[in-house]
Amino acid sequence: PRGGQGVASGGVRLTLVGAMSVTTYDSSFSFRQNQVARLGDKAGGRGPMNAEERKRFEASPFMQKMKEIDEMSWQKFSERDKKRKEKDRNFQPKDSDFEAPKAHKYDKSINYYKVLGIEEYATNDEVKKAYRKLSLTYHPDKTTGKSQDEKDEYATIFMEIKNAYKTLSDDPTRRQYDFERDRDIVSSNAHGKKPNEKSSFNATEAMKKILEKAKENQKLPAEVVRVPVQIRLEKFVFGGHKAIKRMRQVLDKFYGGFVEDERTFRMDVPAGAEQPWSQEFRRQGDHHETRDPDTVKFLFTAKPHPLVDRAGSDLYVRQTINLGEGFRRKPYISSEAPSVNGRHLLFWGRNPFVHHEGHSEEAQLTLRVNGEGVDKKGSLRVTFRLGLAGPRAATNGVSYAATGTAAVSVRNAQREFLKRFNLEPPWGFTERSEDRSAPSSAPAMSRRQDRMAKQRPMRELELSPLGEGVGLATKPYCSIQFYANLKQRSDPMFAICLSSPPCAKQRAAGDWERLKSRLLPLLQKTYFHMSPDARGILPKPLTRTSAWPERTFLKSKDDPCMPWKRLGDEAFARGYFWEAIWLYSQRIAEMGLDEEGSEAPAQEIPTGPDQVPESAKVLSNRSACFAKVLDFASSLSDARRAIAIAPRWARPWSRLGLAAWRLGNESKSEAVEAYKKAVELDPSRANVTALCSSVLQTEGPSADAAHTTKEEGNEAMRSGQLGLAVAIYTVAIARLPPLADDAAQALATKPDEHALLRGVLFSNRAAAFIRLHSFDAAVDDGREAVSAQPGLASARCQLGTALLGNNMHQEAYAEFAKAMQIEQDEHLKARKGRNACLQEMVRWRSASAAARLQARFHIDLRRPRGTTRIFALSDIHFDHRENEDWVHAIDDSAFQDDVLIVAGNVADSKVAVGRGLTTLKQKFRRVFYTVGNHEMSITHAEHARYPDSIAKLHAIFSECDELGVDIFPAPVAEGLSVLPLFSWYSAEFDENDPFPDPNVQFDKHCKWPMDADMQVWKYMAKMNEAFLAKPYYGTVISFSHFLPRRGLPFDKTSKKAAKHVGCEIIDEQARAIGSKMHIYGHSRSKYAQAHDGVRYVNMPLGFETDWPKDTQRRLMMIFDGKKLCTEDWGADGEPPLGYVKRVLHAAFFQMVGLKEGDLRKIRAAVHRMSTIPGVQAVFDPLGSRKKEKAVFAKDVWPELESLSYEATHGLIVVADGVAALKAVFASNAYKTEFAPVIATASSKTVEVDMPLGLDLKHEKKPDPTLLVFPMRLSPALTEDSDDYGKLHRAAEAINKLPGIEGKIAVALVPLGFGKLAQRDLTQELGLSEDKSAGCTHCFVVWVDAADSFKMLAQSKTYGKWRTAYQSNLSKLRGGPPQMAFALPMEITASAAAPKAEKKKKLVRR
Repeated sequence: PRGGQGVASGGVRLTLVGAMSVTTYDSSFSFRQNQVARLGDKAGGRGPMNAEERKRFEASPFMQKMKEIDEMSWQKFSERDKKRKEKDRNFQPKDSDFEAPKAHKYDKSINYYKVLGIEEYATNDEVKKAYRKLSLTYHPDKTTGKSQDEKDEYATIFMEIKNAYKTLSDDPTRRQYDFERDRDIVSSNAHGKKPNEKSSFNATEAMKKILEKAKENQKLPAEVVRVPVQIRLEKFVFGGHKAIKRMRQVLDKFYGGFVEDERTFRMDVPAGAEQPWSQEFRRQGDHHETRDPDTVKFLFTAKPHPLVDRAGSDLYVRQTINLGEGFRRKPYISSEAPSVNGRHLLFWGRNPFVHHEGHSEEAQLTLRVNGEGVDKKGSLRVTFRLGLAGPRAATNGVSYAATGTAAVSVRNAQREFLKRFNLEPPWGFTERSEDRSAPSSAPAMSRRQDRMAKQRPMRELELSPLGEGVGLATKPYCSIQFYANLKQRSDPMFAICLSSPPCAKQRAAGDWERLKSRLLPLLQKTYFHMSPDARGILPKPLTRTSAWPERTFLKSKDDPCMPWKRLGDEAFARGYFWEAIWLYSQRIAEMGLDEEGSEAPAQEIPTGPDQVPESAKVLSNRSACFAKVLDFASSLSDARRAIAIAPRWARPWSRLGLAAWRLGNESKSEAVEAYKKAVELDPSRANVTALCSSVLQTEGPSADAAHTTKEEGNEAMRSGQLGLAVAIYTVAIARLPPLADDAAQALATKPDEHALLRGVLFSNRAAAFIRLHSFDAAVDDGREAVSAQPGLASARCQLGTALLGNNMHQEAYAEFAKAMQIEQDEHLKARKGRNACLQEMVRWRSASAAARLQARFHIDLRRPRGTTRIFALSDIHFDHRENEDWVHAIDDSAFQDDVLIVAGNVADSKVAVGRGLTTLKQKFRRVFYTVGNHEMSITHAEHARYPDSIAKLHAIFSECDELGVDIFPAPVAEGLSVLPLFSWYSAEFDENDPFPDPNVQFDKHCKWPMDADMQVWKYMAKMNEAFLAKPYYGTVISFSHFLPRRGLPFDKTSKKAAKHVGCEIIDEQARAIGSKMHIYGHSRSKYAQAHDGVRYVNMPLGFETDWPKDTQRRLMMIFDGKKLCTEDWGADGEPPLGYVKRVLHAAFFQMVGLKEGDLRKIRAAVHRMSTIPGVQAVFDPLGSRKKEKAVFAKDVWPELESLSYEATHGLIVVADGVAALKAVFASNAYKTEFAPVIATASSKTVEVDMPLGLDLKHEKKPDPTLLVFPMRLSPALTEDSDDYGKLHRAAEAINKLPGIEGKIAVALVPLGFGKLAQRDLTQELGLSEDKSAGCTHCFVVWVDAADSFKMLAQSKTYGKWRTAYQSNLSKLRGGPPQMAFALPMEITASAAAPKAEKKKKLVRR
């Protein structure tokens, strides 16, 4: 720098103090010059330089070179600061950075950026993220279970990582480090030397190896053997257990070969199951040499039933029930109908065919009883035949034309009867001027009436349940359910269903007959006469007083002779809008409102719960009818008249808005105002949606107008006009610019500029909805607000309040806690809401808790006690590799009827907990689980997702609900219940010092909304109280994570260990419900002993170091089907950790102008490779058999041309294993024939090796093609990451597309094979160079024809897959991130490799 001054980035000046210190020099300079340069004025042998000497010295070539190096260094350093500032806006270079003390004494010859695996311009957040990610692998706490050498290696690596983090996380230290490294690099380049850089840990390469090693032994789906099974229909109706014994071939582990084995498959058919109902047993069928064991899939259908038929969810009584003759004169019907075994129905009601005047001799009555089908949504249909033989209203031989006279005679007789007993109305009977009942005298009409009279009359009645069923204390157990058709008042009918699920079994037929003979007569004689509804249709006794008292007679138009409005409502409900208009008009005419502009009746009394005058209701209803028939002008007129009568009623305003909107542009402004008024009076979802749509179409988007309107809404809120506030906020929301409709468009557009305003508007409208108690609408608005502005604490508070009002306590707590996190625990409303949720959650009254208890509690209530065993396990730590392998190795079939108790500490992260529980649920019929301290810790990746441990706790509960894992108490068999107890440790567990130690912090990664030492254990105990109050019968097994009592063994090497291992209140609660055995964990010490009548059992899986060497870890059986026990039980018959697959080698070459002679040599060599045992090979030009590469790219997939990187030919080798593939590359066919031609003819080569993840077929396929997509995924994409799971789900979604079986198959596999990464596998195969171009994974697609892939590439599912993987491609340099090749497929091979045959052992006699 000129004049001793240097310019730092951003205009900051840097002064160099004293003489320049030179660390590098040119060898052509003299030793003296070097000495002067190093020592300055202190150089020995002479005094200080004078001005002329210093001037000559500065003009020397050495100093000129040094100045040039300094200028270039500062120029490079300034450019570095500029780029950092562009990427990180928070970065501010300061002059004081070079004077600040160093945070770490760094070594400038070590590239700390490479150590952390980040770029040199990474932000501080990226530095921190990289450090945390690497710590999860190399931290000493994460190396448990590894050998000592591996621990030492990891400790050394972690020290490098820690030093790099200290250097790069502090801005002043990082700038000093960058400047010194830049100067050394410039100086080395200036002198033609290589910069001095020490070898160090490389995070990018290390994480790539870890990722590749983690992808091994992926399982493939086994072949499915479908077994049709017919069971009794009663099992579909009531549910039940089905055990099927089936012979299978299994591999003999000792002598090889196969032996016959009888396997009992046990299945629980759920009540109301659809037909066919299926149950799969994965890999539990016949074993084979060439493929994995079969998956047995049982398909259950119902046997033909002697009485009823099934149609979907409905049941039909097969035969028509004949009720006899004479029902033309019988006023009532009484009958019974059978159903499935265990159900019987009684019917009684009014005969709908009494006094029938037709000529038919029989009638048909169909009764549909809702809720008595296969499930609650189905119905039972019963058909009755009613004989009508006997006298009719008109005598035989008289034509139907004379029936009008007979009807007049009947009416006169009725009037004479009323007069005889003084029951006629005071105003007398009105005579009709003509008989309207007589049919037309036209011949055609008479013939039609005759045909109608001869048709068999039919009637169908629908009966619905009346309340809940009533249980009866009988043996066997039964219940009764009442039904009625209250909606069809003209023909009332009642029914009783006697139901007894235990009697549905064949062996209980005698009990069922005995139960029916004793109960049915009693029910027939009592209920139909005791029920008020049934008693109401019986004949009324005659009274001495008049049936028409004077006080009931009001000669007013408000008391119509005909119920026109009620008839109009019924017609509207049936969809008869013109009829409804006429009926409403009749009522309007009676009320004197037939002309527009007529006033409402004087002193009209409001009716109904809404206190709206009837005139307004009739006009509003007629307005709705006019809108239905598209007469919007009349609808508008009636709506205006209804508004004039009831201006504070919302319904006519909404109908005015609809009519005005449909009339056109001239009245749209009136429609908007009407909708505003409707929302103000009734902010329902329909009104709000209509207002938003109308404003959006009339006024258009305007952010300024939305902001102004928001202030008006705030003013309405402050004045207490909540409905008006909702209307105003709705208008403001409609004026906001719309968001992108789909994800692709959202990515293409800029971020929402009005996100804050959008979030505030939705939040404010949610607040208004909350005060109106419209919690569903408030929840929707709250979620919209949070989606628009996640960092808005008020939006999360409003959403939390709405969820709390909607009885969703767990979800509400998460929102309040996130609001507290945003506001740094200073948000008063969020604190109050969070505390309210904490109080409600311990009572388990939320909708999710009620659904959980209802869905899981009764599953095994009547399961036979001897059909299940119970096993126990704790401290699984599924996130440790050796433990995960052990869990996967549990036999898939040995425990399908059994129950597993997991006493906490499954894993640290929620993702790992879900994976572990999913695996265990596949092995066992039911899994009971409670959390431990490891689950409650918030990992680095979970800080943004879970604000505290309570939020994570309930997120784990939701995950358990999805997996079918039990966290609530439930019976597992008759007289056998399992009770989970939530727990936490208490310092009082330490007898010597029962007080918390403020200097010791246990489980520091847990974050609690309460005092961790004094309140957490009390809160956990409070969560159990709701279950302790329930009665439990028989044997009760309880379990918790922490130790329930003192005296149980635990590791006491730590002085304060007793303060964080247990809590005695657990034992008090377990004994309060009569527990006979208590399972616990946490101590990682195997134990099984009884204390004071209770057995305490701990069976930890723990860590590998917790067990003696060569000790086989086992389960513990605590219930053997008959009694409690404590027996070790091994996971016998475990399968390998993964399926053995074939290996696929794919190589692609750029061979432009390949000669025909060379092509013949290559194909001859490939043919010789295929003769090697266990090997198939093919060499072809890219494309397919019917389409060359260019044509394929043009017609099928245009991206192939650019992604194939000018490759022209390809080689595919499928081998049974690495040994077979190694034999290929060691053969003469490859070394002497294939490789020399390729070396001369190919200018570029790409080679990848991977497991064969799909089956290859080419026989009987039109144009089988294999597409290979090598890709380089981001090193951050680990196996446990959510993004990797999404990537796999996106690939699997393609395989699940309907109709693609046999046409398309895909697989996403990592490069390499087994434990060998791609580079290691290359060395194992004896190849000289890794030509994978840095790719880490490969996406393989097999299609039966090119057109199949064309359809796939155009599908939405493939688009989702493409979006998923493109966002995870590596951005690091070193080869293309993705490639694509297409080859014709001439190979048939299954993915599963043939298993090695075991030699049969010879036994000497």
